[in-house]
Formats: sequence, structure tokens, C-alpha cells
Amino acid sequence: MVTIIEIAKLSNCSVSTVSKALNNYPDVSEKTRKRIMKIAADAGYIPNATAQSLVRKKSNTIGVVYEVERGLKNLFFSEVLDAFRATIEQKGYDILLLSNKSNRGLDYVDHSRFKQVDGVLIVAGGRNLDAINRMKENLLPVLTLDPPLELKNAIYSNSYEGIKKACGYLYQLGHRRIAYIQGDPETLIGAQRHQAYQDFIEEKALKPIIAEGRFNTYYSMEEGYQTMQTIFERHGLPEAVCAASDLMALGAMRYLRSNGFSIPDDISIIGFDNLQFCEIVEPRLTTVKQDYKHIGTIAGETLLNMIENKTLDFEPILVETSIVVRDSCKKRQ
Repeated sequence: MVTIIEIAKLSNCSVSTVSKALNNYPDVSEKTRKRIMKIAADAGYIPNATAQSLVRKKSNTIGVVYEVERGLKNLFFSEVLDAFRATIEQKGYDILLLSNKSNRGLDYVDHSRFKQVDGVLIVAGGRNLDAINRMKENLLPVLTLDPPLELKNAIYSNSYEGIKKACGYLYQLGHRRIAYIQGDPETLIGAQRHQAYQDFIEEKALKPIIAEGRFNTYYSMEEGYQTMQTIFERHGLPEAVCAASDLMALGAMRYLRSNGFSIPDDISIIGFDNLQFCEIVEPRLTTVKQDYKHIGTIAGETLLNMIENKTLDFEPILVETSIVVRDSCKKRQ
């Protein structure tokens, strides 16, 4: 492997001049920098990222903190991270995944400091306010996606209006017995979506149909199946179902079909997320679209801006939702 010392000999420059040229220091002339860069490229020089981070005091790495239990298993967050990755890579940054259960026994604050990341994106986490404050105290930019608590430095979809739109769409189709498959009411988005359903039902003077006491922490297909079963056993067959996630909607569809009901002939179903499988399930799932590409892009641009401008605080960013109409809902005769 070619070293800086060898590049210095080839260019007839001092090691310090070569180092400054390779690291874009302003006190090296453009002519000299270009000459050294060409010699380095021709010689096959590959810069040492660790050494560069020490010189620049930047690693050009962003840590993505996730919860082992549900972070990267959530299909929505996977889609968001893909757009986030594409955005930061355009600016020369890499992603370093940091779970909340480090093999080194470090919490993600110490893990971030150990890896010398330039900023942190927290996915499906954010409960640990002390950890977030500790990162800020170390002048580390922090951004959270869908935080479970109402926080600054956060980006999330307008969950409240999303559920109101979903229920409104079912209502326009003539449905009045509208059931709701809830998420986790102890988290911010779970509470907002639940409140939206309750408010809609009250505004329209309808009767709520819900599996009281259930906490669907993972928004999973299995939770949707079990919740639909509970609703059916307690309330009979609703005219329509609004689910707080696409996976729970899919679980509800599986339960209903296993009991001989047809979708949407017997019952309409709408989900929340607009994951890719919505287009390939039968029937294709009508859903509330979270614009994951837009969220991921905004997250990348915002965190890069925080890093470059040394900004530690900004007001939450709310991203609007929309209804994607497919085949799982039908006008009531």
C-alpha cells in the first residue's frame, strides 16, 4: 500500500505539504494540491479514514441507533433508511449501525463517542431523554424518527390527520360500524392515531369498536390477527376496519378470510404506511401513505445541515399523509 511518505518523495514535497493537500487545507496552492492529488491517484494511494478523521476532527460517519427488539425489523423504517442512506452518501458520509445493546457493553451514547460519529439518527427509539441530552452536551447533532415522546429534533408523519382521513374515507363509502386496530397508546404516534379514531367516532356520533386493553407494541401481522379476533368475538363483524399499520391490516385480513369472510364484499379494510407489499396482496390494500422517501431525504438533509452548521436544536418536522386507494375497500350497498 502506498503511503504519504512515498507520495512526498514522488512529488518532491514535504510530508506535511502532502498531508495538507490530501486533506484540502487552504494554505496549499491549488496548483500544488492538484499535482499531489494526481500523483497520489496514479500511485494508487488510498487515504486512511481513521487518520483523516483525526486530522479533520470529523469521521464523515453518521450513527444510526436502533432498538434490537423492533428497529430494523420495522419495514417502514427500512424504507426510510434507504432514502436516508442515499441522501448522506451524496455528501460523502457513511452509515454506522449502533444497536441499543452493544457487544462492548456500551450504551449508544458511549458507543457513538467511541466510534467518533459526526451525528446520530435514532430509529424507533428516543425514550432515553438522558442519553439524548448527553449527546447534545457533547455537541453531537441528534435526530429522531417517530419518537415515542414529543421531542424537538424529530421528524414524523401526521398520524392524527392520517387516521382521520382513513376513517373519513370509510365513512364516505357508507360504512358506520368502523372498527379500529390500535398500536401502542403509550407512544406518541400510537396515542395520536388512537385519539384521531376516538375523535372521528365522536364527531360522527358513531359507536367505537375496539379491542380495549390491547397494546400492539410491534404493529405486527400477528397482533393484527389477534386484535381482529378479539373485535369479532366481542362485537361481531364490523362493516369496516381501520388499522394503525399495514401489517396489522394484513393480519386482520388473514383472520377474516380464515373465517370465511370476503374482502371487500363483506368488510372493507384500510391500513397505514403504504409498504410495498400493499400492491401484491389480494386484494390490494388501500392505505394511508407515509412518504418514507420524503421522510428519509428530509432526515438526511436536516442532519447534514445540523452537522455542517453545528446546530443542536430545531422544531419537529411534520410530514403530511395521503390515502392510496386500491381494492380492499368497497362502497356499502
